[in-house]
Amino acid sequence: MHADAAVRAIWWKPRGTFCGGLEHEVTPYIWVCELDRQATDGRAAYHRPMNRRVATVVGILAIASSAYWWTRPTPHPLAQDHAAFVRIFAPPPARDSAQTRQELVQLIELQRHRSAADVETARADRKTEIGRFFGALGVPDTIGALPHVRRLAQRAEDDIRPYVRAAKDHFRRSRPFVIDPQIEPCIGNVEDDLSYPSGHATYGYVMAYLLSDLVPERRAALLRRAAEFSRQRMVCGVHFPSDVEAGRKGAEWLTRELLIDPAYAEDLRAARHELRAALNLPQEPAASVH
Repeated sequence: MHADAAVRAIWWKPRGTFCGGLEHEVTPYIWVCELDRQATDGRAAYHRPMNRRVATVVGILAIASSAYWWTRPTPHPLAQDHAAFVRIFAPPPARDSAQTRQELVQLIELQRHRSAADVETARADRKTEIGRFFGALGVPDTIGALPHVRRLAQRAEDDIRPYVRAAKDHFRRSRPFVIDPQIEPCIGNVEDDLSYPSGHATYGYVMAYLLSDLVPERRAALLRRAAEFSRQRMVCGVHFPSDVEAGRKGAEWLTRELLIDPAYAEDLRAARHELRAALNLPQEPAASVH
């Protein structure tokens, strides 16, 4: 750009947020910010007040544009057929069943033998963060590492969440510690959520299955990590074993749908290239590892 060129920017903003230029009220809650930057010696100069009528028109157009982006139909990965997902599950064991009692005994035993280190590890695994699986891949979890892999993981997490919610709302199974007060959960803020299937286990296994598709050479380690990640919910007393198993089953269904969805093709390609390069693996795995 020429050194004396002016760069003009106009956008709408919520009232009270930083503008850096001239502000014009359109409604009590929406203002227009006018920035006129003179790119001369690197300093910004803001000037040329905008006619109020122009500001109003710009604001209305900005609001209309925003409304369009919020309301326009957007293609969504998966079929959004939550009912089909719910149908893959058998109902959880009844609250007063022998299996529920047996699972509660198992959780109480885990609680009795869990150490401070076990609790610390389980709490660390509370985070649904793809970096928790990097150790199984053999790569360090550093800030900014593997951005394409992180993008794929975040997108998948966002897309699978409503499916798990639909199943939880359908079955409405209470948490173990709600049924048996002997169980003392080692994490908080789960009292108001439901138990079946385990969303945490679903997330862990979806991540393991997706990463295994990118690097099948690490499949065994990734599945062990998913099992460990999911088991932490039992260690903390917030899920039954059958919740965790249902999460694994749901993850199989969801991952299968994600991998065949054309909307995921580019993210999968970019993540595969990035991850295999980071691991110094050939871009195409040997046929024998699939």
